[in-house]
Amino acid sequence: MSEHFVTAFLKQHVNPQRLRNELVDILDPHKAQKLENCGKHTLKKHMKPKKKEKLTTKDKKSARLFEIKPEHQKYELYEPMHQLWKDYMFDLIDFSHFDFRNPSIQQALLKADYHGCILTVTKSKCDSLVGISGIIIQETKNTFKIITKDDKLKVLPKRNSIFTFLLKDYVFNIHGDNFLSKTSMRARKTFKGGGKVMDIS
Repeated sequence: MSEHFVTAFLKQHVNPQRLRNELVDILDPHKAQKLENCGKHTLKKHMKPKKKEKLTTKDKKSARLFEIKPEHQKYELYEPMHQLWKDYMFDLIDFSHFDFRNPSIQQALLKADYHGCILTVTKSKCDSLVGISGIIIQETKNTFKIITKDDKLKVLPKRNSIFTFLLKDYVFNIHGDNFLSKTSMRARKTFKGGGKVMDIS
């Protein structure tokens, strides 16, 4: 009975020509056999890797992935980050031949990452924010989040605000209305003349 089953199974899964020519060898129980007619599509279907599920913005907010915990709201924790930011800016901009009128320098400054920058509010629709200064630890489309020297987390709206930061012997002024985008999006943006995005004094 088992022999009939094996023969029927082989007829279904082994090439007929090979079955006629090598029947004795194929029936040898000590030899591994290759089955030509297996359903490859079924095998691939089971072996298909699963797609990684991406978290949506809503999921990230629910999980509070970007929430800055109270124990992390300490100015001294971010001072090394500020030093790294300065090193990054010195690599980005050649201050030995600095000319703010150079379009390539303006583009580099406008597209730069400002996490770690010490930012000061010099103009705001909300008077109570003017003069506040701290290290940028998070940037969103509409705000800068900073840690002040007295370890307070402040959320600064970009709209209707002007911010300043110091680098070398220059004071840079950021016009917040033209920074209303995320860092990643600003890096891809092409800035054209017309509106003041940044100037120096």
